[in-house]
Amino acid sequence: MAIANGAFAQHAVAIVAAIMLATAAKGAETELASTAQLLKRFSLAILLPLVWMVLQTLPLPFPSLANPVWSTTSVALNDPSLPGRISLDPGATLRGLFLYLVDVSLVVSTVIITKDRHRAETVLFVLCAVTTFMSLQVLLGRLDLFAGMIADAGGPTSPFPAATALAIVTNGALVARAIERHLHQPDIRNLASVPLWLGILSGLSGIAVAFAAMATFSRGTLLVVTGLGLTVIVFIAAVRRLGFRSWPSAMLFAVVVAMAGAIALPRVQSGGSGLLGFVSFAPEAVSLAERVYADASWLGNGVGTFGLTSRAYQELGATTLAVPPSTAVLIAIESGRLALLILAGFAAQLFFATFRGAVRRGRDSFFASAAAAGILVVLCESFLDSSLSSPSVQIIVAVMVGLGLAQSAGRTGGVKR
Repeated sequence: MAIANGAFAQHAVAIVAAIMLATAAKGAETELASTAQLLKRFSLAILLPLVWMVLQTLPLPFPSLANPVWSTTSVALNDPSLPGRISLDPGATLRGLFLYLVDVSLVVSTVIITKDRHRAETVLFVLCAVTTFMSLQVLLGRLDLFAGMIADAGGPTSPFPAATALAIVTNGALVARAIERHLHQPDIRNLASVPLWLGILSGLSGIAVAFAAMATFSRGTLLVVTGLGLTVIVFIAAVRRLGFRSWPSAMLFAVVVAMAGAIALPRVQSGGSGLLGFVSFAPEAVSLAERVYADASWLGNGVGTFGLTSRAYQELGATTLAVPPSTAVLIAIESGRLALLILAGFAAQLFFATFRGAVRRGRDSFFASAAAAGILVVLCESFLDSSLSSPSVQIIVAVMVGLGLAQSAGRTGGVKR
């Protein structure tokens, strides 16, 4: 639905999220208490974006903090009483706040629902099916029979690059699940086990489809980011087998990623400076957004106002609409450059929480490892394109995060040393 009609899907998903949250809230008190205790660590990460969007819509007592457009409008209308705000369009920012609450509801309800291992497995299977199907759509769109079915599947705002990357991650977790389940069987020497090979072949088939779809985008950086996600899953499986503890493993992985990033960063930036250096799209596709980004204030122009802001930079009579070249640029324009650093810090907190939970868990570690890998992939890809602004990708990421958090702590407390 999100692919066919994004506007309708947003309203439908909002209703479904409300029903899910209301239904999940009627569960056992012990589950609700454990969920509240689990999410308590992330209360700042949940509340700060909400508070900031509300502040962007409110009149400010200090005109110097408001967007300069309001003072200019006040002079033009000869209305000194016109209140100044950070957001250029408070209504659009409130709509963004509503959509944010929908995503938070999806995360919370998924945490409650997937506390149960069997429901968690069902959700993982659905994530694999959905992301693999989206990858298959990209391949079908390349055939003459289905030509034009998917418009610009590799564009900056297309959900398909992120979907293919997450398909590889979720199917990698499916392979890890099959191996982990087999290793906990009484006869692990029986390599002719049907569930083992069914899980492995299903996961590898999904990975092959996603890789084939990703190859059509001709974007090497996306492939590198996806490989980093798979590395997370393999790394977690290795340190669990070696008996390493969670925090030393997380620190070791952080050091490895930092070293790899220091080597690769100068080569990844294809041109330009700052956030736009990571984008690999045509210059004419990002030139307008580059001017908007250069003039954006440090407090931002308001969530949901990119389209309105970019109109002021379009040439007279131009019909081409500006698109955000990446989610990072979009956040810097709408919420401010400082907000980008804060949100990246929150993503790092989620990553290390799920990473630590995956290392500590027993045979169900693949749930949290898939979430950790997905968070890292989405965080890195937010600098490459704006797939994360797609409703379908937001749904997938919200469910993955909820699944990973729910299965980060459980009855199986860790591995045998």
